[in-house]
Amino acid sequence: MQENSNNSKLEWLKLGIQTIDNKGLKELKIDRLCRTLEVTKGCFYHWFKSKRDYEMQVLQFWKQKFTTAFITHANLGKSPEEKLSLLGRQVIEGVSNENRLEFEINTWSFNDDKVKEFVLGVYKKRYDYVNKLLKEIYPDEREAKRHSLILYSLVVGVDFFYRKLTQEELEMIFSDYLIE
Repeated sequence: MQENSNNSKLEWLKLGIQTIDNKGLKELKIDRLCRTLEVTKGCFYHWFKSKRDYEMQVLQFWKQKFTTAFITHANLGKSPEEKLSLLGRQVIEGVSNENRLEFEINTWSFNDDKVKEFVLGVYKKRYDYVNKLLKEIYPDEREAKRHSLILYSLVVGVDFFYRKLTQEELEMIFSDYLIE
């Protein structure tokens, strides 16, 4: 294996996320990734059994970075309201950075049943977390569910909005769930 500081599993996973985000899934090709990292194909196969193995590990990395880590950060809040606010701020920051990662992964899930199953599991984890927080805020279960559906619809909707929303617009959309 050639010596290169770019040749770590983490660097490969970061590059996968970055490639999908900036260029789209169609650009996730082993040869191109190797050229970007300035390594041989053998380096790729040192870390991953196949391109499919790599794709699934990139999805795991996406889940960890944009779901598990978001929830971990939100849990630093002392109250359900504070946790929800911390989560909302992370969502606003992600949308503000103009990423298309969520859109690309969602599109990918329409064409691949295994990816669809994985992505639906991530979406369920996200929704369940938001719902759990809102149940702590709203004692009436129907009201908690209503807010969960509204908030999750907002999160998904801003990723598919027809234009880039301003910071002010994003804060206005999520204002009911943010603490100043």
